[in-house]
Amino acid sequence: MMSKNLDEKEPLISLSQHRTYNINKNSNEKNSIKTIADSERITYTWSCINVFAPTSAERSGRFFDFVQENTRPKPQGKQILKNVSGIAHPGELLAIMGSSGAGKTTLMDVLTSRSSASLAITGSRCVNGIPITSDELISKMAYVQQEDLFIGTLTVKEHLIFQALLRMDKHVSYQHRMDRVQEVITELGLTKCENTLIGIRGRIRGISGGEMKRLSFAAEVITNPPLMFCDEPTSGLDSYMASNIIQVLRRLAELGKTMVCTIHQPSSQLYTMFDKILLVAEGRVAFLGVPREAEIFFASVNIPCPTNYNPADHLVQSLAIVPGKEESCKEIVGWICDEFERSDNGKKLAIETAAGVGIHQL
Repeated sequence: MMSKNLDEKEPLISLSQHRTYNINKNSNEKNSIKTIADSERITYTWSCINVFAPTSAERSGRFFDFVQENTRPKPQGKQILKNVSGIAHPGELLAIMGSSGAGKTTLMDVLTSRSSASLAITGSRCVNGIPITSDELISKMAYVQQEDLFIGTLTVKEHLIFQALLRMDKHVSYQHRMDRVQEVITELGLTKCENTLIGIRGRIRGISGGEMKRLSFAAEVITNPPLMFCDEPTSGLDSYMASNIIQVLRRLAELGKTMVCTIHQPSSQLYTMFDKILLVAEGRVAFLGVPREAEIFFASVNIPCPTNYNPADHLVQSLAIVPGKEESCKEIVGWICDEFERSDNGKKLAIETAAGVGIHQL
């Protein structure tokens, strides 16, 4: 039973923080996080994103300038992303897929405002139909990077307590911060290692690679943001833990969060857990929609998935550039991307991503 002193602290929490962090005393820990209110949910759109790697002569210039969707960039260096548009809805888990070098991480960096200043970037990004600045976006989102950075001399629980004290709203009481830390530890299966040192490779023995990946994710989940990005969240994990992480992502999406992740080549089990997939190939959009529609689309362009074959493997391999066959593979990829643009899904995507720019111009 909650103590009287703890109940007396609750009025110190603002209404918005109370919705996000308050614990439902009549439910178990895994169902304790409150659903994101409708007014706080985020539909994130991006339109005509182009990214150029500048030549050595251009590196001293200014290369981070978002412009209106109809503006085309001047050729400067190698083009990494080519008119990439997309949309992520609240309550859905969107997986960005593609072969190595397809542009997944570059797109993720653009969407999270973490791109290198040396890149030339054009396009538009909108939240709920309104163009958003990098500072505004960062305040609404969390980003779990592929590389894990920790203070190795802290325990798992100490690291999360540090994150809770540093990052949660100043009006949230200490007890609520500690409750949130314990929730996250339980949700991500870190209970067994909560008092174990994180460790420093080659110096201090610590938690396993899988536990470190979950801890990286837990540190971002602790603030309960409405928009979350995860770069290769299953990298380095076994099949069971990878499934566990994706289940956590899905559970968070079901609470009204907008979830976006990159993933290289998921198992057939993980593939079926995604609400939407965005296929990227040679810096272009090859498909965006529900997984089943992807299989139907590829069958319509005479690239059907073989029976009893992992659809994710089939889609990624169909869009890969095979060494020694670069030209023919690039022609096929370009044709598939063109066909998607002409498809019903492609036309719908163009309308949905252009809507935000239109609202802004009004």
